[in-house]
Amino acid sequence: MQRIERLAACYGLSGEYNDWAGNPVKVPVEKMIPMLEAMGLQLGSDQLIDQQIEDVEKQRWQSVLPGVAVLHKGSPFELELHLPASKLKDTIKLNLTLENGKQRLLELSGKEGQYKEVARNKLGRTTVVRINALLPDGLPEGYHQLQLQAVKKKKGDKKLEGGETCALIIAPETCYEPEALAKGQKIWGSAIQLYTLCSARNWGMGDFTDLKETVTALAAKGAHIVGLNPIHALYPAGPQHCSPYSPSSRSFLNPLYIDVEAVAEFEFSDDARRLMDDQAFQAKLSEARSATHVNYPAVAELKMAVLEKLYDTFVSRELKAKTRRGKQFKAFCKTRGESLDRQALYDALFEHHLKQDAHAWGWRHWPESLQNPESSETKAFAKEHKERVRFYTWLQWVADGQLEDAQQAAQQSGMMVGLYRDLAVGVDSGGADVWSDRELYCLDASVGAPPDGVAPQGQNWGLPPFNPEALKASAYQPFIEMVRANMDHCGALRIDHVMGLLRLWWCPNGKTADFGCYVRYPLQDLLGIIKLESQRHQSLVFGEDLGTVPEEISESLPPAKFYSNTVGLFEKLEEDRFTAPVDYPGRTLACMSNHDIPTLNAWWNCLDLDLWRELGTYDEERCEREKNERHAAKVALLNTLADIGELPPGMDPERMETMAFSRELMERLHYYLVRSNALITVIQLEDCMMLDTPVNVPGTCEEYPNWRRRLTSDVAVLVQQEGMEQFLKNVNIIRGAEQAAF
Repeated sequence: MQRIERLAACYGLSGEYNDWAGNPVKVPVEKMIPMLEAMGLQLGSDQLIDQQIEDVEKQRWQSVLPGVAVLHKGSPFELELHLPASKLKDTIKLNLTLENGKQRLLELSGKEGQYKEVARNKLGRTTVVRINALLPDGLPEGYHQLQLQAVKKKKGDKKLEGGETCALIIAPETCYEPEALAKGQKIWGSAIQLYTLCSARNWGMGDFTDLKETVTALAAKGAHIVGLNPIHALYPAGPQHCSPYSPSSRSFLNPLYIDVEAVAEFEFSDDARRLMDDQAFQAKLSEARSATHVNYPAVAELKMAVLEKLYDTFVSRELKAKTRRGKQFKAFCKTRGESLDRQALYDALFEHHLKQDAHAWGWRHWPESLQNPESSETKAFAKEHKERVRFYTWLQWVADGQLEDAQQAAQQSGMMVGLYRDLAVGVDSGGADVWSDRELYCLDASVGAPPDGVAPQGQNWGLPPFNPEALKASAYQPFIEMVRANMDHCGALRIDHVMGLLRLWWCPNGKTADFGCYVRYPLQDLLGIIKLESQRHQSLVFGEDLGTVPEEISESLPPAKFYSNTVGLFEKLEEDRFTAPVDYPGRTLACMSNHDIPTLNAWWNCLDLDLWRELGTYDEERCEREKNERHAAKVALLNTLADIGELPPGMDPERMETMAFSRELMERLHYYLVRSNALITVIQLEDCMMLDTPVNVPGTCEEYPNWRRRLTSDVAVLVQQEGMEQFLKNVNIIRGAEQAAF
């Protein structure tokens, strides 16, 4: 068992942690075994384990340069190297190629104090010294390359040959922050699930034109930010898979958000208009528009049929004619490169096999030769189905352009931030990201959460984790590409479950999450990349840090101007109060509720608890116990409202008959939020519409129609209603009353 613990430590598996209540937990060794096996390690004998421990330790000592290094401005540029002890006083020559192509020669001398010894190890007959080399502090931010030229040869001594390379990433001190926020100006906005937006013109689910109109309408009322659910690529040919937090790819977009009638080719496509004029088509469109829940298969059928006609028009009118628009498409394809090619190829393969077999969901159900994106059979498929692959490439280009238009509309309307996008914690195991780079993932494990007071068996989200060793071996290129893609066409990025930058709870496939353990990730490296891309994209960054927050996260993210996330309904103190507005942290995105918890109306009336009972999650006894605790929370909220002068007239925390939910109470709860010290507060539109059904019930699949419930009003109409107008005027007055304190 000690051998396994040593091997686990080598690969970042944590043997102990503090649970949700702060109690130390020791992870049994047997629970680490499936996770080590998921990483591809062999545990069949003591000899195998010993050999793997020796191999990994040797690997970390035998290279002069690391494969990748992330250095942060504001800290010494110390690069960890390994040298034979005999070379300790020699001069190290490194050729630095900057991102812009310029080159510099760096000479590091131990005699000049430019590197120092920190550890020694014996590799065979050679003593190897680990040193920290001090690089010049004026190196520019960016992605550079270091190459070892040679270590100067002393008379009679063997020369240490050059050639090794290191991907050197120089990160800024902090993430980007708009000047007004840095000075303490408070702003507000809204958070939406894009598919829920209603309008007279959309096709049964919210689209990018709805988004454009929403940001314009909210900006006119003083909003400076609008948050989105993840809009990652799902499965165009399998639209029933609709969870935005279980995407096929995190680097591309869901084409179902395209507004078909806003595509440039729509004006010129007689075929598309003839199809839409068809009586049967209009009947299906009318049915999709009137549904209270998104019917994804129906919406996809309607949109894809017309988009195919528009693509044909694009090819004949723009691409073959080599027009400016055709050249723009080609430029997009070149910029996104191989990743886009593979995404489109995956979508074509997925569609092809699903037509043949409705159960062939994802690459694991394809012929083995097509499970490899580099195989000759896969390349032959791409050649044979070239037009279909290019169609899916075109869809990504159209979606990208419409998203860009929405962000431009937000900026032109005067929004300080505009859109913020949401980066999901993982991807579906059968999707494009995993198919494209299978070695990057551990497919025999999935991401989740450890046991806590709400879920005694923990949570298993069914998403395969990045293999931290493979991620580092790739010089973090997949992570860099993902972050870049999600900072496009927005003013901020929300990172779901931000603790995953430090550690993720891995669960063995086929078992509950209480059989899992934590696996560590290179926090400082990943944080450096996020800071660099944040500055380059001028994108704020929020981290969803709800739940148990490790010390390393709370110590590292705030100094980097990495905003936190606060949910008002989670802010109940041990006493009979909620957190006072003045005690909210400054650099935080605060909301009363979110997509994973009930609307305010449902929460206040305990409808979520009744639903858990109906679904069988709670028995009658637990439901009543939870309702008693909920009543105490409501009393605490009312006490807090009374403290700040926002208790609605006639409401008395000591008289239950006065505590009915009302629109005025909804508004007063938001006044509590917008009075807070938080720089950014967002309001859920569901709450403004007094909805009482959730958009998602965590832990359910078929039991509840997750990610389908639509809003009941067009946002542009909602914000013009008399009561809503006055509510938003009050929000503006309160937000502008004082600056946030840091």
